[in-house]
Amino acid sequence: MNRLLIENHDGQVRTAITVQNKLKEIYIDPAENASLVGQVILGRLDAILPGQFAFVDIGTSKSALMNTSRDVPLKKGQPILVQVYKDPTGSKGAYVGMELRLKGRYVVLMESQRSEIGVSQKITSDSERKRLRAAAINALPKGFGVIVRTSAEGQEPTKISSEIEALTLVYKKVQARAAHSTFPALIYPETPSLVGRVATLLGDLVSADLSEIWVSGFDINEIRQVIASIMPGLEGRVHEHETGLFAAHNIHAQISAALKKTVQLPCGGFITIEQTEACVVIDVNTGRFTGQKDLRSTILETNMQAAICIAWQVALRNLSGMIIVDFIDMTREEDKSALLGALESEIKKDRIKTELVGITELGLVQLTRQRTREPLARLLEKDCPACGGKGRVAILNL
Repeated sequence: MNRLLIENHDGQVRTAITVQNKLKEIYIDPAENASLVGQVILGRLDAILPGQFAFVDIGTSKSALMNTSRDVPLKKGQPILVQVYKDPTGSKGAYVGMELRLKGRYVVLMESQRSEIGVSQKITSDSERKRLRAAAINALPKGFGVIVRTSAEGQEPTKISSEIEALTLVYKKVQARAAHSTFPALIYPETPSLVGRVATLLGDLVSADLSEIWVSGFDINEIRQVIASIMPGLEGRVHEHETGLFAAHNIHAQISAALKKTVQLPCGGFITIEQTEACVVIDVNTGRFTGQKDLRSTILETNMQAAICIAWQVALRNLSGMIIVDFIDMTREEDKSALLGALESEIKKDRIKTELVGITELGLVQLTRQRTREPLARLLEKDCPACGGKGRVAILNL
């Protein structure tokens, strides 16, 4: 049973997905530091850097970074309409762009003089990709491109065309509002209310395989309207829970476990996860698992269980960037192939773009995962004041 849990905790929007009562994804959107992704802001060009980059003042404490590769004349100090692509992370400001991308349930509308049309790679049927592309072509106005999302698979062409038309109207309203605004100004959405923040999150999380949707701390009718706008018919699965929704589903304990360095495997082995500034390093160990056959089967079984666990933990902890995995060494090529196949199959289930790069010369498996928001540990933890985040305390006074 798949459940979606939505909780308002003193203005902090917390959303979780569980599969058979096991926490799969957790999203925490603090009231004082809500996500900016998707917002369209009238900013000001602060500085133009060598190498097609610029800094833009968008009214936050840190200037945002922008790629200036588009053939558009720019001048320091000029007002500029941008959209936030990535939230600030660590010491870095947000990443923004001049190309507006308006996300709907089935498509993403964007500016494009070449009328580019893309279809989600997760839609594998050639005939379905061709059908969806044709539906988009027929509805796409001049000067725009579109990406057909995975959720469009199997949908009627009228749903695709209606959403493209609706997003085109939104785009025109954004441009008109920006023309009559002064820096700094939030152009879209006009009022990022609490329910609006929920709607932004749910656009990617709501799917037909959800058995139940539980809500706490919100007007349930407003949430039902949001769900109905995303996926009509699913609003009947929305239920209200008065207080303590996350506690009732054992979410707090599972979050605590997701912050620990070590994760036990069913066989008795374990993995350790280390986050650094540059990358994430994951090590696989057999632990107390000795197997029931020979060493080869013991290693293969441990590695296969680790592959499933690693894909789950990467999504749950929202790890991103370069991820290096040190599996237990295997000598047979067929075992390595089976392991990589299992790992690739698992990471394809991730809603965030994740790629298996391959095996390095040292026998390490390398993954990359798109960085979209802060990892779970950064949201919920801070550096220890005693050790400064090193994880070690001096025992000798030098």
